[in-house]
Amino acid sequence: MPKPKVAISDSTGNEVAVTSNALDVNIAGGASIDIGDVEVKGHATVGQFALNVRTVGGGGSGPTRLPDNDCKHADIMANISNTGVVYIGIIGVSATTGIALYAGDVYSVDVENTQLLYALPTVDYEDINVVFYI
Repeated sequence: MPKPKVAISDSTGNEVAVTSNALDVNIAGGASIDIGDVEVKGHATVGQFALNVRTVGGGGSGPTRLPDNDCKHADIMANISNTGVVYIGIIGVSATTGIALYAGDVYSVDVENTQLLYALPTVDYEDINVVFYI
């Protein structure tokens, strides 16, 4: 299915355009302004991975750091077969500082790299699934 064309117009009905990543705006009276670089919303690439995480008390060494993936956004889901809670946060995440994910819960976050995030489960060997957007 083709994507719909979107036209942006100013208050007088003049259409604005993007040329060479710059937004060109024609102003009434014939003047124009170069707005500069324009970022088109969306993501060029999508990646994913699954991760099995352990608890501190279960022989793990603390929260598990997520793998290194540059991105703009990540969706993290606690596997639907999990029996405990997985806490997601930054280094030092704990049950009092993290985002609690019960089985099937999803946490969405804008982040520049997935390795900035850590997972800490309440039950050994819980799984998380991550989809990240570049």
